Amino acid sequence: MANQRTIAIADIHGCCRTFRRLIFEIVRLKKTDSLYLLGDLIDRGPDSKGVIDTILELQASGYGIRPIRGNHERMLLASIYTPYDGSLSEWLDNGGYTTLKSYGATHPEELGEHILVLHEHPLYRITDTHIFVHAGLDFTLDDPFSYQGESAMLTKRGGDVNEAKLDGKVLVSGHTPRPLSFIRRSLCTSHIRLDNGCVYGDALPEMGNLVALELESGMLHIQENIG
Repeated sequence: MANQRTIAIADIHGCCRTFRRLIFEIVRLKKTDSLYLLGDLIDRGPDSKGVIDTILELQASGYGIRPIRGNHERMLLASIYTPYDGSLSEWLDNGGYTTLKSYGATHPEELGEHILVLHEHPLYRITDTHIFVHAGLDFTLDDPFSYQGESAMLTKRGGDVNEAKLDGKVLVSGHTPRPLSFIRRSLCTSHIRLDNGCVYGDALPEMGNLVALELESGMLHIQENIG
């Protein structure tokens, strides 16, 4: 279908107003689109609950929303399922307090069904042309998508790629905030990077925006943080 678009957004981090402005007013998301959300939907920003509510609202209305798990979702889940190894403190120290506040909660177990929703998000998604992951891939592994590759998919910072293991596809990720000029240069490479550090505002040059990339056209939509 000619009007189908594949769109990717990384690292919303609780910036719900900015996210909604971007998808509804700038991108003008349609039900024929496929929207890949590259993890770190929550923490640090003011309205993590609103971000998850928006995603569920869109999915219930028939939009093609395809979220991926980020390291912040992993920290939240670990704080519930393995709470005795310091994971709760780690999550709280990395933005978890703002997430609790958005839910009016005092402990992550009070986040209700949203915990189950986040638990269902996969570590990666693959199409005929692209690989979507939060951070990166461990190309030293025979199978970067194996259990041994989980840490790299969630936390890897380097941008090196082994194109032979991409099987002709383009890797698309977030996780590490990059200036807009870096993001634009990456659009012509085998590893596109889309985190512009929206949650940090304009504290650094060329930073503080939430960006959405249309994969077919290469069009980059930019919305400054309004949250």
